[in-house]
Parts: sequence; structure tokens; C-alpha cells
Amino acid sequence: MSDIRLADPLTAAAVDDTLLHRGLTSRQIGMVTIGGVIGTGLFLGSGLAVSMAGPTVLLAYLVAAALAAALTYAAVEMAAANPGLNGFGAFAYHYLGPLAGFTQRWLYWGVVAIAAGAETVAVGIYIRYWWPGAPLWLPVVLTAVSVVAINLFPVRTFGTFEYWFSTVKVSAIMAFVVLGVVFIAVGLPDRPAIGLSAFTDAPSYLPHGLTGLVIALIVATFSFGGTETLALTAAESRNPGHDLPRAARSTILRLSAFYLLGMAVVVSISHAVGRVPDGGLTASPFVRILEWTGLPTAAAVMNFVVLTAAFSALNTTFYVSTRTLHSLGVDGQAPAWAMRVNRSGVPVNAVAASAVGLPLAVTVSMVSPDDAFAKLLGISTFGAVTTWVLIFATHAAFRRRRTSDEVRRSPLSLPGGGLTSAAAAVAMSALLVGMLFIEMFRTAWTVGAPCLVAILIAYAVVRRVRG
Repeated sequence: MSDIRLADPLTAAAVDDTLLHRGLTSRQIGMVTIGGVIGTGLFLGSGLAVSMAGPTVLLAYLVAAALAAALTYAAVEMAAANPGLNGFGAFAYHYLGPLAGFTQRWLYWGVVAIAAGAETVAVGIYIRYWWPGAPLWLPVVLTAVSVVAINLFPVRTFGTFEYWFSTVKVSAIMAFVVLGVVFIAVGLPDRPAIGLSAFTDAPSYLPHGLTGLVIALIVATFSFGGTETLALTAAESRNPGHDLPRAARSTILRLSAFYLLGMAVVVSISHAVGRVPDGGLTASPFVRILEWTGLPTAAAVMNFVVLTAAFSALNTTFYVSTRTLHSLGVDGQAPAWAMRVNRSGVPVNAVAASAVGLPLAVTVSMVSPDDAFAKLLGISTFGAVTTWVLIFATHAAFRRRRTSDEVRRSPLSLPGGGLTSAAAAVAMSALLVGMLFIEMFRTAWTVGAPCLVAILIAYAVVRRVRG
């Protein structure tokens, strides 16, 4: 990092050979965001949430949806007002200062780079469903090569890939929800309607007490992780002032409907058959529910959907990591090579550097294949929650500088403004602290806190060296 410059983002963004190309449409932006959100968090993590919270899992997902909506509105409001800034890290730099911008983006880059490795492992595991004799590292390598290749295409091609990946899993979730609603209200062949007895006659609304509800809330919040991707697409949107607000509204509505209806179906059918999803990596509740209803081809079909969802989430996560590193370079907080793009507007150097999580995924798959996914996911959780807290803090500072006329003219505004952001930041901070007292999430602190300290020390060193 010898050529790091601590420059103002509005000035640094003017260099021509660092500019990203505006090739994403509003529908692609929406699908890219959905692609990053709907992945293993929904298809796998939801099983843990249901097993811990029972019927009250809907409350957990409702709260998480409200936090995600506030985050999305806050990020997009800032993006629409600052089309020249590359993502929420640049917003933090501009409104909270260089330390906040440096910390947020380096932390977030590390989080999403490693999360990409976790998603790569998940894809490899799903591929082994049809190829059980293969060592895990082999499909992981094939997946890693594929995702890097896709991200070297121009952003319009990337957007097309992601649009269709996301379309497959969105369609599958809709089909799952429709099937579940039919089973609940009408019944299936040889199976009577099950109704909503899971909610009206539940033996316990809190099977594991408040601790179980908190665990479900943390999982649900993680499941909505990725909604902040909208702010990172502003630099490559054809019309960010129009496209981002439109994508924000539709994305939050779709995600909330998918998650809440999906969880209602899972809880209802689980109660009817007297079985509870275990939340394991190879036991997606969506697969289990279809098996329990007696559909013989459900496992193979749903595994294809889960595989597509994981690859889509990986594709978007990797895209986010490359744009985050590019943004750091543009703002002079990373080496100058990170901001350079090729003739197609692809930040090829950032793509190469952001692939750091992929060889890590291969290595962990070789050394510890049984819990490779859990290890990589645990490393990324701390930074994800911290990023949300910083986005809300940035929005609160942003709103303090805005006049009432500017807020009124904004194409999208967070209701309640800075007060809503402050309340959401406090809620996310409480979740972060709560992770210290829950064994399965404690690893996030043991790894994340030292990484955060290292970033702060790096900033101090860079400032001292560069004056």
C-alpha cells in the first residue's frame, strides 16, 4: 500500500481511466440486489431460525425486514443525492471523515471477499449432491474459476447473467409459496388442508425462550444482508436518480414477501407433519418440506434451485467486493492500481485482488471439508453487522446537512430521517453485543474485533507516513 493517497472522493473520481461504465438497468439493479440477498441465508439459515424460534420466527423476519428497509432507503437516498460518490464507503468518507470511510470499506471488502469464499464452498457442496464421490475442493475450484470469469465481462453482461440467475430462484420461491398456500388452504392429493394450526395451536411460541428469538433475529438479519448492494450499483446505473429508488422499493417488497410467506409455509407444514428443520448445511428446510409432502423429485429439483441461489449470491458478493476495492482506490485509500479499469469499464485489478477469498475457500475445503462453510461464514458476520451500523450513522450525519427542500425533492427518503437511522444503529449495535453472549456467534467477535483493530492501526500508519 505504498502509493495510497488520502484524497477527497469527489476530486479523485474525475480520473477517466478509473470510471466504471453505466450499463445496469433498474431491473438488473433490482435483480443483482436480490441475487446477493437470497442465498444460503434463506435456503439454509432459515432452518436454524425456525428450529430456535418456532412460530415467532415470523416476528424475527418482520423486524429484520424493517431494518433492511431502513438500510436500503438510507443508502439509496444518499446514493441518489451523491451520484459522483462510489458507494456507502465514499458516503462515510464524505460525511463522517477519512477514518470512517477507510474503516468501513476495508472492513466491508474483507467481509464480502471472505463471504464469497463461503458461498463458493456452499456451491461446491450442492454440486456434490450429484457428484458425491468428488472431493469438495474440486467443485470449489471449478466454481471459483467460473465466478471470476463472469466478473471479467462488461457490467452489462454481468447484469444479464445475474438477472437470469436471480429469476430462477425467485420463480422457485414463488412456486414453493404457492404450493404451500394451496396445502394450507385447500390440501394436496391424499393430504387434507393443514390450516394455520401452527400459529393458533402452537404448543410453545418460544420453544427456546428469548434466547431462541434473539438467535432467530440474528439469522434473519443476516439473511437480509446484501441489500446495501444497491448503493454500490449507482456508479454503473444508467440513471441512478430514477433506477435506484425504483429498485429499492421493489426489492424490499419482494424480499419481505418471499421471506415472510416462505417462513409461514415452512412453519405451517413443519407443525402439520410433526417435524422441525434442523438448519444444517445439507438440510435446507425448503428441500425437507417438499420431501415431507411426498413429492418424489423434490430433493433433486430443489437442490438445483439452491445451487443456483448459492451461485447467484456468490456472483453478486464477488461483484460487490470488486467495486468496494475499486472505490477505495478512487478515493485514494487503496493502491492506485485498484481503481484502474479496462476498455470495457471492468476494474480487472480489483477483480484479481478480491479473489483472495476463493483460494482460501479451496484451502479450507481441503483441510476441513466438513465445516468449511461454517468457518468462513463465521469470519464474515462481525463485519456485516458493523457495516450496517456505519451506514446508519453515515445517513444520520447526511440528514443533518440536508435542508427540508432537499429532502422533499429527493426521489426516495427514509421516513423519520436521522432519528430512524439512529434507532436502527442502536438496534444493530444491540445485536452485535448480543452475539458475545451466544456461543454459536462468539467466533465472529474473536476474529472480527482483531481485524477491526488492525484496520484502525493501518489507517494511523498510513496517515502518519503520508502526513
